[in-house]
Amino acid sequence: MTRHLRDAGYRVRGYDPDPHAVDIVRLHGVETCDSAAAAAEGCDVVFLMPGTTKQVQDALAGPGGVLAGVAPGTVVVVSSTISPSDARAFGVECASAGMRFLDAPVARGEAGAHDGDLLWFVGGDGETLDAVRPALEPCGKEIFHLGPIGTGMVGKAMNNLLLWAAAIADREAIALASEFGVDTHTLISALLRSSGMNQFLNYYGKIDRFPWSHKDMKIISAVADEVGLSLPLAGMLREMVKPLMIETGCRDLITP
Repeated sequence: MTRHLRDAGYRVRGYDPDPHAVDIVRLHGVETCDSAAAAAEGCDVVFLMPGTTKQVQDALAGPGGVLAGVAPGTVVVVSSTISPSDARAFGVECASAGMRFLDAPVARGEAGAHDGDLLWFVGGDGETLDAVRPALEPCGKEIFHLGPIGTGMVGKAMNNLLLWAAAIADREAIALASEFGVDTHTLISALLRSSGMNQFLNYYGKIDRFPWSHKDMKIISAVADEVGLSLPLAGMLREMVKPLMIETGCRDLITP
């Protein structure tokens, strides 16, 4: 994503606590800093995309965080996958510091990021979105404004509900077919051209880790609980992704 922004003519600075990530972006000509505050200083738009809510909070308001380095009016865009309520809380925190805020998680994964073909689910003020749209488009031109702050995270959660439902169904279908001696490679090719087609089939057998599946299902449960809506399938999926994570070496990421 930093490469696409740089290629679009933007000056890009970045911070990551992971030295390996820093080395990678340096190869793409991105200036790196020793804190989020230093990276954000003087910027018109700040993107935050760590993996968890706590990491977003630390990057935003912790020691050396973004709020220590930005000027009033700066737009903070959180593209992590977090709960809508947490996004709203970050929006309030930014507003109290004179910042503008969007929650704008993305879909299409690493391939979309690499190709500049991400899809954005955006929550927040329309004028704020218009102001940062030119900075979103280099990474993905499909930008969907879903409503006020928090609705971008709702959109991403619904995407993930469908994604993990498809992933579990795919695994069960392929396992059952293989018991009958079906050539599963040919079956997948057929399913991708049938009414049972889903995007996850494109990656079946090609992904060896599923680190965020349980976190995603927890967020979906929280979204449903917020409005008192019962989602039986989501509840089952939350339990069904646990073996998937254990099988792929992600047991330590399963939380209560």
